[in-house]
Amino acid sequence: MNKRRSLPVWSFGGEEPDPDMPTLAAWTGRQKGGVCDLLSFKVECSLKDQSGLARPAYGGLYYADRMYDSIGGIRSGFLREEPWIRPEYLCDDASRAVSLSRKVWAVLPSPLQLKIEDGVFHDREEYESTLCSMYRLLMREIRDAGVYGTIIVGDQFSSLERELLPGRRVLLHSLSGSSRAISGILEVQSSLSLPAHRLSVIPDLLNEYEIRSLTVIDGTEKNFSGLLSYFDPEDLAAGGLSSGGGRKYWEGVSSHAFVLV
Repeated sequence: MNKRRSLPVWSFGGEEPDPDMPTLAAWTGRQKGGVCDLLSFKVECSLKDQSGLARPAYGGLYYADRMYDSIGGIRSGFLREEPWIRPEYLCDDASRAVSLSRKVWAVLPSPLQLKIEDGVFHDREEYESTLCSMYRLLMREIRDAGVYGTIIVGDQFSSLERELLPGRRVLLHSLSGSSRAISGILEVQSSLSLPAHRLSVIPDLLNEYEIRSLTVIDGTEKNFSGLLSYFDPEDLAAGGLSSGGGRKYWEGVSSHAFVLV
């Protein structure tokens, strides 16, 4: 008789809906010091919905506004002077997240996902390198505040983003899951995360790259079972990327997070 083996559930953040004004006002009234804006509300609510996950995470594309405001020298969508970091609000979010979840991760849109125009360097490589340097400094700030790791998300990643951003606790995740994006990611890291509908590419990828661990976003029991031909159970994880589904969404992800061995 097969034995059920649970898989860890890892969050990749997502998109958080705006609350109605009475809800936001009531939450703001309960805050004591620190930042209490719309983004900090979303950070808190998203993590409360993820209670019990093996790897909770806050952020996503909606978090672009916070990253944008954390880099000095930007005006009207253009980088107008040599940038510097302004990590205060970012660190406040990190402290809030750490108070809610153990070993929490942050999900940040990639530097180029912010769509900041270069008005300083007039050299693409220098511009991208500088933005990546700002990100590395900001990620160090939130690590110092207790955030365990960072996931950088975007549809595609430039060669410099792939070279300069990944690290021991910094992972890249392609929202598009395109073949080009996946191949680029596997050139710099051996952990891969894919939406379930893209799993058909796994056999071909394994012929070319070493994939030590795979996270399947919105996977089903059938998806995970089919992967046992290629991976050991301990190398698989169930992933989720919420589109405002709240606690019910994460309960659904968790309900499918197992294999029979």
